[in-house]
This record gives sequence, C-alpha cells and structure tokens, in this order.
Amino acid sequence: MKRALVGAFAAVSLAATGLAVTSSGTVSAQETGNLQTSASTTTAGHAQSAAAPTETQVPREGQAQAQAPFANRVVTFNVKNPDRRPFPGPHMQRIIDQIREYRPQVIALQEICANDARIIRDNLRAYYGLSYNLAQGDVMNNFGRCWPGRGYGTALLSAAPLTNMVKHVYGAGGTEPRGYVAADTTVAGKNVRVFVTHLAQAGQSDVRQQQVQELLADALTFPDTIVMGDFNAEPNTREVTPMWTWYKDADPACSAAQPDPPCQWTADASPHRKKFDYIFLRNGSFTAPSAGVHDNYSDHDLVHADLSVG
Repeated sequence: MKRALVGAFAAVSLAATGLAVTSSGTVSAQETGNLQTSASTTTAGHAQSAAAPTETQVPREGQAQAQAPFANRVVTFNVKNPDRRPFPGPHMQRIIDQIREYRPQVIALQEICANDARIIRDNLRAYYGLSYNLAQGDVMNNFGRCWPGRGYGTALLSAAPLTNMVKHVYGAGGTEPRGYVAADTTVAGKNVRVFVTHLAQAGQSDVRQQQVQELLADALTFPDTIVMGDFNAEPNTREVTPMWTWYKDADPACSAAQPDPPCQWTADASPHRKKFDYIFLRNGSFTAPSAGVHDNYSDHDLVHADLSVG
C-alpha cells in the first residue's frame, strides 16, 4: 500500500483570497490585482496549520474536498533547503502553505529533496484536494541535506498530466551538480514544454554561462516553452543575456537593459536584493497580463504569473 505522509493534522481551510475565477478556471489580470503586490505586503496573515507532515499516517480516501488550481497560473519557488534542518516536517508544511495560497497549475521548485516533493504532492492531494503530477529533477545524492532520503535538486508539479519527462545534469557543474527537469504539460489550455532549472551558485559566472547554453540547446528544439527557476544571476549578466533573444520574462519591466526597479527583485543578495528568479516565456507562446513576487519564509520570493496564450 502506498505510504503517504501526512502526519496527524487536520486540514486547515484557506482564508478567502478574494480571487475571481473565470468559467475556464483561469484568472485575469483585473481579477488578480491582489496578487500584484510588493514582496513586503503579500504574506501578512497567512494561516498556519496546527502540525506538520510526517511519514507516519496514510490519508483516508475522500478526506479532502477537491480544489481547482488556476489553469493559467505558473509559479517558481526556491524553497531554501537549509531551512529543512533539523526537522523537515515544518519546512514541508511551509511549502504546502505557499502552494495552497496561490493554487497554480504548474509549480517549479528548486532546492527540493526528492522525498519531500513526493510528500508535498501526496499531502496536497490527501488533505487539501489539490491534485498534482510530479516530475523529479534530483541531480545529486545528499544525505545531509535530505535525510532520511538522498535525492536533491528540482521538481516540477503540474495539475495536468506530465509526459516526455527528462532529467538532465549539466556537464558544467561548478561547485556542485546542477541541472534541469523538463516535461510536456498544459497551461491555459495550451500544450507546452516546461523546464525547471537551478544554475550554479555565486561566483561562477562562467559555469552558469555554459549551463544556459546546455539549457537552450534543448529548450529551443520545442516551439512552445516556459523556462522557470533560480538563475543566480541578474538580467543584464552575460549568462542570462542569451535568454532574451528567444524569451521574455513574465515581469515586463525586466530585461537585459533593466535589472533594477521597476523590475521586481526576487532574492536576498549582497549588497542588496536582486532579480534571480525567472518565468521565461518563449516569444509568441504566452503573455503574462498578471505577475508578481511574494515574500515568505525563504530567501527567495515566490514568483507567479497568470498567462494568456499568444
């Protein structure tokens, strides 16, 4: 019997978000004005659940009432793996709370343990009625980061089926292995290939440049793609610059010529916050009438975009 994972806690209802949903299950720019807020104002009053996930209880069938994700919403989120220690349960619950808050169709996670991604997926389905499919992008085994599991890297969750899944470890690894996971799915009713990546850490611009070349060598073979993740580099750096030839960021204020406000910064960095997290949309595939960054427990903001086809 499949073990799921939610510990002994009852589901906590989400506070009303005030979002209006169209008949197709999407949200429009007007209807998501409350999401287009600054990082300092988006998390006040977030509900906290009474307990955190464990691996000790199997959810009962019919326990959760199904909720519909917003069919045109995508999210990227670096979950800050160091916060997982010493107890992973509360860390996973914080990630679950963020997903419940924004209910995206597609979620790109970085710094995630493979076992945690499975636990999060199963908890969302069992206790909150949010059903996602999962593609794992673990690129290294790290018992210290992921106890009691080992796999560490990225993950892709989608409310629609995931097909043609690929996990790639970059040839240029830098100080530790990095890579991407990719799969075909559906966003806003459109078939699309989604990539989730996490590039090399600070001080490794040459490595990140090679990683972007590897990423584009795959991504550009597909006509409709979304590339999301933590690039650890600002929009005007030489490693990110090649992306702008074929892609635009969901934040229309960000470009190779505009790394600073009104481009919204997404990550804590030195000597000030910077734009590191991207939702890159292939030119001609999608537009983003609504996008925003949202403060939370992590050193990276959660970044969302509500997409329209074309």
